Amino acid sequence: MNITGELWLAARDIARSSAMHRALMLVVPYACVLVGLDVAAHYGEISNAHLPAHFFMSSDYSFGEFLEYGMTACAAVFMGLCWLRARSPVYLANAILFAWLTLDNAYEYHEEFGLALAPVLPVPGWLPLHANHLGELIFFAIVGTIWLAGMVSAHRRAERREAAYGVLIGACIAGTAVFGVFVDLLTSLGEHSLTVLNVFAFVEDEGEFAMILVMFAVSVGIFDVERRRAEAQAPRSRGLQTATA
Repeated sequence: MNITGELWLAARDIARSSAMHRALMLVVPYACVLVGLDVAAHYGEISNAHLPAHFFMSSDYSFGEFLEYGMTACAAVFMGLCWLRARSPVYLANAILFAWLTLDNAYEYHEEFGLALAPVLPVPGWLPLHANHLGELIFFAIVGTIWLAGMVSAHRRAERREAAYGVLIGACIAGTAVFGVFVDLLTSLGEHSLTVLNVFAFVEDEGEFAMILVMFAVSVGIFDVERRRAEAQAPRSRGLQTATA
């Protein structure tokens, strides 16, 4: 079976995961409340009816960010447990990535790197971009290159099913980068009104939040599918051992 077929089977099995359905039933209602609070907070910024900073998805240690920390940390644990069971490097690479995403989201390492690099980073005059934002882009490029190199190496040693899981998670990572990196750069390209800045911020925050939610759901689904597969194969292995004995 080619990789397209494996991707379809992997996506189908994940979509059918009862554990993923239960996880989404717990998380999605709370996520919808947080999106509503974020909408209200952005509207308050435009209308001068300022609301608490914890309502914003982008605020450090806000209600939304704490949920993001929980989802990426859980995804790291699920991928780590899959690696302990199967020893596939695809799971280990993604477990490390999710752990890094949790720490970077909480402590803003990319922003510190951008600010530290800004004084020595020449920005071309034709590029309407602040030096610290260019530094952040370099930071993400370095991290992305390391992760991509690890995934390519892991895929070469993984089974097709596990490689398909890696591709699905990679697609989620790419979607997160579109909102978290490139939409964020739009805010620093030229001058924008307060309304436009709030629109950009809302699209960035909600898009990134949605992709993290999808990554969490996919990781839960992968863990559940592989757990069930291992449980189904255990009796067969015991039966073969008994027959040969």
